[in-house]
Amino acid sequence: MLKETFESKNDLKSAEILVCIPSYNAESTIENAIKICKKFTNQIIVINDGSSDNTEEIARKAGADIITHKQNRGYGGAIKTGLEEGLKRNAKVTITFDADLQHDANDIPKVAEPILSNIADIVIGSRFLEDSDDVKPYRKFGIKFITKLVNSFSGSDIKDAESGLRGYSLDSLKVIVPSLETEGMGMSAEILLKAAVSKLKIIEVARKEMYPENVQTSSQNPLRHGLTVILTIFKLVVETKPLLAFGIPSILFFVSSIISSIFVIDFYNNIGRLPLGMTVFTVLLVSIGFFFLLAAMILYVLSRISYRVNYATKR
Repeated sequence: MLKETFESKNDLKSAEILVCIPSYNAESTIENAIKICKKFTNQIIVINDGSSDNTEEIARKAGADIITHKQNRGYGGAIKTGLEEGLKRNAKVTITFDADLQHDANDIPKVAEPILSNIADIVIGSRFLEDSDDVKPYRKFGIKFITKLVNSFSGSDIKDAESGLRGYSLDSLKVIVPSLETEGMGMSAEILLKAAVSKLKIIEVARKEMYPENVQTSSQNPLRHGLTVILTIFKLVVETKPLLAFGIPSILFFVSSIISSIFVIDFYNNIGRLPLGMTVFTVLLVSIGFFFLLAAMILYVLSRISYRVNYATKR
């Protein structure tokens, strides 16, 4: 029914939806990716991220607009360029769609409709809302671990923080795009964390996961990919929630120093002298605890100042 509603207003929707396809050496799949997306919109941009093959030429012949990075900037850099273009064009919905045919274009209406209906700011095409997902076990483990980290620090209840099929409202791009920094695979997590800080409404809709034959769906080592995303998450937590990032370690060091101090006092009462090694260790624990506490307070003040400046600028 949703698809029928969407297609019955096809001309209107085409004017409102922009599909951005980040691409790197995707000559074998980019034409098909553009073709299937054209069922739902005529506004398609391929971000050619420094490809060394014929991705750009094939995408242009297929009818897409092209933005080319002279050098490879990574997945995050390509996504950022696409979202910036959505902002420039004032697209009501900007959808990111991977070039490797891992997404089903028939899910585009499901992603776009909540935004066009003003129900959500960001819509994620989730692989895990239904039990019948076909995600490979090792990938599922990594995705769910990263999703748990994102949820822990953002207070969200997202099921798929790594999905590349997403829709963004124009208002959400105005909030998010100016603050994006990540160039690599951590971009997906960065967007969600910053959206949570900005109180944007995020919802998920079920989508299919496809693994076309003879198509490599990822060019990065899974372990390296995962570590990159995790480091990005911790970096963003330090920036956006310094009291959490530094306050908890500070408490742990202070508690450890109290335990260590009890041992030092007990040793002094029994032996009549201070244990040099344990005493130095206790002082070190206290010093590190104060360092983390001071860092938490300073970074918190700076983050609040930054928030107020950004808020005043947006107004």
